Order: sequence, then C-alpha cells, then structure tokens
Amino acid sequence: MNLAQHRKALGLSLEQTAIALGLAPTSKGWLSEIENGKRDASLRLALKIERWSEGAVPASSVCAELRAANDAVPSAEAA
Repeated sequence: MNLAQHRKALGLSLEQTAIALGLAPTSKGWLSEIENGKRDASLRLALKIERWSEGAVPASSVCAELRAANDAVPSAEAA
C-alpha cells in the first residue's frame, strides 16, 4: 500500500496527515509531492510514515535512500 492509498483509506486529508506525522499543516503540498513520487521523503520522515501507518506504508516506498540500501543487500536466494 502506498502513502496516498493509506491516507485515503483512513479518510484523512493531506493537512490532517501532515499533522499526524508531526509536520506543519502547511506541509500538505510537500506531502502531496511525496505521494505523487515527485519528491522523496527524508530518512527520518520515511520512518515516521512507516511507524504512523503501522507498517502498511514501507519507509522504502517514499525514500530513495532506503530503496538504494535495499537494492544493495543481496537476497538470500542469491547466496
């Protein structure tokens, strides 16, 4: 599940989601850009999103730094 899907499933606006994540209500535009893949979340915000969503939205889905780290870890099948 991605951030937009989770937010909508909870019936929250972007502004309400920003507040729930500890951001200023005016951060809704920035949050919208993260939802639409136009901007990456910082590592710290990505982890907040994952905790807030109780794991439904993986931090790596909104943070390029984590995606790159996940890609660099060899899978157990390759061993």
